[in-house]
Amino acid sequence: MLYPPHILGGAERSVAMLAEAQTALGHTVAAACTTPGVFVEEVRNGVQVFRMPHETRFWAEDWPKHGKLERGWRKFTQQFNYRLSAHFGRVIDAFAPDIVHTHSMVDVSTTVWEAAAERNRPIIHTLRDYDLLCADASMWHDGGPCGMKCRVMTFAKVGRHRLTDGVAAVGQETLDIHRRAGFFDHLQPHLQRVIWNPAIVDGADDDYVRPTREGQPFTFGYLGRINEEKGVGTLINAARRLTPGPWQVIVAGKANNAIEPFLAQAQGLPISFPGFMDARSFFDGIDVMIAPSIWAEPLPRTILEAYAMGVPSIGARSGGIPDLIGSDNSDWLFTPGNDEQLAARMQHALDFGRARLPGKAAFQHVLQETQPRTVAERYLDFYSDVMAARLSRAA
Repeated sequence: MLYPPHILGGAERSVAMLAEAQTALGHTVAAACTTPGVFVEEVRNGVQVFRMPHETRFWAEDWPKHGKLERGWRKFTQQFNYRLSAHFGRVIDAFAPDIVHTHSMVDVSTTVWEAAAERNRPIIHTLRDYDLLCADASMWHDGGPCGMKCRVMTFAKVGRHRLTDGVAAVGQETLDIHRRAGFFDHLQPHLQRVIWNPAIVDGADDDYVRPTREGQPFTFGYLGRINEEKGVGTLINAARRLTPGPWQVIVAGKANNAIEPFLAQAQGLPISFPGFMDARSFFDGIDVMIAPSIWAEPLPRTILEAYAMGVPSIGARSGGIPDLIGSDNSDWLFTPGNDEQLAARMQHALDFGRARLPGKAAFQHVLQETQPRTVAERYLDFYSDVMAARLSRAA
């Protein structure tokens, strides 16, 4: 995977937070990642970073510049990227870790597990997406299930998962989906865990006070990629069902492809599309956040950011959303893709009134579990249990 300053999504930020938090706790941590250049060693915020040549047809951040056929061939051949695993073996030899902890394998071959196993290093893997199962790592193909393409693009990963000594997932459903597919069936239950991502929001410190919104329209907000699988269409249809009044919806973010269909769908409604917004400005300007994902999003960072800013969230019962909102919290959850249910939840919030909405104090259990130090300690405990189980098997 990548490592800052190269960032394609939330995984890179989460891994960097974890590494830096473990360093702050007094441990020696290294991060191995791919780079578009030559092999480089550096220290970044106390973490020793090994940047390995990616050894693929083109660099990950250049993905949009290449055609469908070339992208497909890159993804297929990546399963056999033994030149990258040789680089990773070099990193293990140089750093000599007690344990190897891998994360998203979207752009990294699972041959790196073989390099670690050959050196007798315990391996923990964190599931942050569905790259072991799906060519697109999302298990979303225009609303359809994974098919032959995914089997071809991931078949080499099926056997290698048994090289792992422990697995964690950032959301319960993400772990369950892999279990149902037969992954990690060699691991005892206590070596399979759910550990949430670390999350912090710049400006949301302990002394942060939300600005008053008195006199402003009641505002629902969406922040993220603007596409169908993220549920933006569901949100627009739900808004059309709301009772007319002093309310509005802000849909912030960029479209993967064309935004025009969503603009047309929202015509005549108090819905704006401001484009990219930084988290602080966005959350300061809304009353309720909507997380309407149809695909099984492992653990939406936007909900964690909303809670850190004292903003409640209405979310779909998909992926890790119920983990954060509470699976029994029916007033704030709805069936994915069901705009009628979402409208009912939004109307309930409107009728409830801004003054009675839950604030930051209601989300402290989630915020505590996603503090970088807490997440780091959860993983350190997991490392100890994995290493103890390994020693027990060897005895």
